[in-house]
Amino acid sequence: MLNRTKKTFHSNILEKDYEYYILTADEVTEDAYLLYVQDGKDYLDIGELEKAYQDLLKKQPEIARKFVFILVHPGDSMDRWNAYHHEGENFSGYIAFMTEEFFPKIEAAIGRKIVHRGLLGDSLAANVSLNIAAMNPERWTHLLLQSAAVTSKDIAVIERLNQLQWRIYQTVGKYEDEYVSLVTNEKLYILSRNQELNQTFAKKGALVKYSEQEEKHEWKFWRRDLIHALEFFLPTS
Repeated sequence: MLNRTKKTFHSNILEKDYEYYILTADEVTEDAYLLYVQDGKDYLDIGELEKAYQDLLKKQPEIARKFVFILVHPGDSMDRWNAYHHEGENFSGYIAFMTEEFFPKIEAAIGRKIVHRGLLGDSLAANVSLNIAAMNPERWTHLLLQSAAVTSKDIAVIERLNQLQWRIYQTVGKYEDEYVSLVTNEKLYILSRNQELNQTFAKKGALVKYSEQEEKHEWKFWRRDLIHALEFFLPTS
């Protein structure tokens, strides 16, 4: 059995309410593997995250039950773009909200020893996860990036960092350079930029599991891949 709770968090920085979900296994453990999920509602509704987690609990129950998922919903498509894209009007504010308001209160309420602390996201949600991690690199242990929609500006953020201790799961489809943004109508060159980002991670000393798959930029790819990303978050990976 899983426990899922829906809550609302008010950001004073952005003067906006955000929906979020807490998902855990039934049994409370002393340690926590804390995973923040951007596009959280989509991961529940389209990505079938609960199914992937239940499958993982069957395979590795003693370890997987330590997961604590915090799934954040950014709002409608324009809210999402403004929060998750480097050129969005709320991009910096959203990262500040997460870092200064959301994370401290969430973790104070968990009351468990956090062993792993990671971020999961798809497309632009992976991009904002990357930028959030870059604000306090020493805070994070894992990044799980599915088809990260990064730009040269985002890659430059990582280039400016010192050596990284992150463990990174990075996957991308071989046909994703053809994907066109639904907001800007521009090609995002997701495959090429992920290749560049992967090279940047290597320069910084991060431990990266990188894969290019015969896939397009779509949820059925990320849904199939999700359990592998979650397995990477566990200490036996």
